[in-house]
Amino acid sequence: MDILTASAELLTESGYEASRGSVNGREFIAFEDETVLGFLFAYADISSLVECWAQNERQVIRDHQFVLRRSGQKAWNIYVAFLTEATSDYAFSVRLIAIEEDIGGTRKVARAGIRDSFDLRGALLPLLPLQAAPKLEAVDMHAEIRQRATDLHTRAVEAFLHRADDAVILQVLEEEP
Repeated sequence: MDILTASAELLTESGYEASRGSVNGREFIAFEDETVLGFLFAYADISSLVECWAQNERQVIRDHQFVLRRSGQKAWNIYVAFLTEATSDYAFSVRLIAIEEDIGGTRKVARAGIRDSFDLRGALLPLLPLQAAPKLEAVDMHAEIRQRATDLHTRAVEAFLHRADDAVILQVLEEEP
């Protein structure tokens, strides 16, 4: 998967303007919408990501400092994403978490195991618009409870469904074998 190309497409579909650039020979995607701007880097392996992220972030911020200063309120919403297709072991996962928790200067997204569009969408979720909640069909709760409460005697379930006092329900439960 070409993470940079796929990221640019996903960000564009989500309302961002996206363009390519490079710092120190490493390509990145610059993206911006009405409230957020940022940069996205892709790495061939996880060790490169862990070794180079800070230098890449400093350089891209330095190279774009004048644009960032003129961005007004967006300057509080600068993201830098560091992604790799390579999978991560526990030690590297801890380092990725530490990168994301480093809130100095920018917000960060650091993810490994980006192999398809589903993984990419999951990694960039903090940058994507809220997704619509699924529409669920109405459920007949009484029928659902009857269907799931098969271990209880029918009289106890019916007492519960007809809002009998707790004492009555307990009495029915005690009477049943």
